[in-house]
Amino acid sequence: MRSIPETDPSAKPAAPAAHRRYANALAAWPLRRRMAVGLIAPVLFVLMVASSGGWALATSPGWTALVAGVALACATTLATYLPRPGTGLRLDLGCTPCAAVAAVTVLASFGLLSSAPHDVSTAVLALGVSAFGLVPRLNNPSTCPA
Repeated sequence: MRSIPETDPSAKPAAPAAHRRYANALAAWPLRRRMAVGLIAPVLFVLMVASSGGWALATSPGWTALVAGVALACATTLATYLPRPGTGLRLDLGCTPCAAVAAVTVLASFGLLSSAPHDVSTAVLALGVSAFGLVPRLNNPSTCPA
């Protein structure tokens, strides 16, 4: 007969790796940044739709979905500038070149969307530009290679 090892019933099982990764991501993003994304993204979406010729959900649902993604990426980029808890009111800029480029990508996304209203390929380009600004901000702006 095989012997089954006994376990302590009061011991909690180890959390799966995906759960730990999600918990680490939430810990890295303070509540104020998550709230800022939730508040800024809808405002940016409305402004982007308005600057691009108005709402076109029925005629161009793909464009609308892409603009929502652009608004979310831009809102997340802007939220990375908020100071972390305990650091006072000093913005979390990181290194100057990367901070400036990331902020300019938000403006560039607006410009791209308004240059060709309801054009899906331009919206894809705007999403790429906003992702270009977001990725360095998420990778840790204080250890920028520039």
